[in-house]
Amino acid sequence: MHVLRMRPFAALALVAAFAAVSLTGSTAAAATGQAGARPAHQSDSAKCPASSELRNSLGKASSQITQADHKGAIETLTPLSSQNCDARVSLLLAAAFEAGGQGSEAQQTLERAHSVWPNNNSVAASLARQFMIVGQADKAAHALARFHPTATTPQQEMDEAVVVFIAAHQLIQAHAFAEIDFKMYPSVHTLIMLANTLQLEGRYPDVNRLLGDKRSTYSDSPEFFITLAESEFDAGIYDSARQDLERSIALNQNLYQAHYLLANTLVKLNDGERATAEYHRAIDLAPNQPRTYFQLAMLVRSRQEEAEEQRILEQALGADDHYAPAHAEMGRILLEAHHPAEALDHLTSAIQYNPRSEQAYFLLARAYAELGEKDKSNETVKRLVAVRKANRPDSGSKSTNRPDRDTP
Repeated sequence: MHVLRMRPFAALALVAAFAAVSLTGSTAAAATGQAGARPAHQSDSAKCPASSELRNSLGKASSQITQADHKGAIETLTPLSSQNCDARVSLLLAAAFEAGGQGSEAQQTLERAHSVWPNNNSVAASLARQFMIVGQADKAAHALARFHPTATTPQQEMDEAVVVFIAAHQLIQAHAFAEIDFKMYPSVHTLIMLANTLQLEGRYPDVNRLLGDKRSTYSDSPEFFITLAESEFDAGIYDSARQDLERSIALNQNLYQAHYLLANTLVKLNDGERATAEYHRAIDLAPNQPRTYFQLAMLVRSRQEEAEEQRILEQALGADDHYAPAHAEMGRILLEAHHPAEALDHLTSAIQYNPRSEQAYFLLARAYAELGEKDKSNETVKRLVAVRKANRPDSGSKSTNRPDRDTP
């Protein structure tokens, strides 16, 4: 899967909570669920503070968070939170917990608020974000099950919904929200997010048409041309991809993604010398990206420079020892050099870090066979067949000529 270039959502819960403080009147009522309706678990409204008192408490807590007095904000909001009078209290309280480094408390606060106000978009988006922080994309998507954009839904919440559904592999939902996001907040950022959802669905011609119509509108955006070039690459339109990547670099010479993709494109255009230079430039810009070393190693392999290839693969593993393609290729080199025992370590690591790597299983079966371990070799072949069968249903939505996939 290609790398998505999406705006980071730093402290989204905090931003949402701060924005909620300014809500008044009917907007505030809508923020707490259905306008004019008491939440399911809300206590008697007589127990709720007066609206002026509530606004003062929210304002005080907001100022305390701004001043990094997170403990003070928590003390201000905790008594109000148990009364279930206003969703903004829970949003601010969760923000105070998060800003104070108490992520689990923030999540618990939002989970409780979500049970009280299940139709509140801000609560749902903030809870989804908390789940994403701890890597629980499925739970994040579930939190957004009743998320329904309105004319006043902030862009940050729309963006978060797209990211969550992509992470949860719910591409139909991601695409639907990305379309709404772009219509509500047209910009190069939301356009790229929409293009990303189409790319993940394997709809590269659609991306080319979508972005092709916007060339003049976003002619000053290097990210726009990178995204367009990715889909041109996947469609096999390498010369167009090269031109768009060169245009991106002309706009900003310091974007790793542009140089990396340009190198991949130049390999397809049989310009190995220039591709090598672009890979080295990409490495200079992002030395911790293992895939760049790996692609450079593959280029060196085509020149039959095995010692140099191995040296570059070691650099890839130095950047990220969990990078499966480099382990698999190191295993192949060691097998070719008649060192099956040494190859085993790399090949088992390749499978550990990418259990869907068909090449790693194939090479591992060979290594066991060369070591005379026939039973292990046969068992690995069975696993290879199962993995190959499991991989095939996904092949229709992935490009077969993208060089930076995690499957070697």
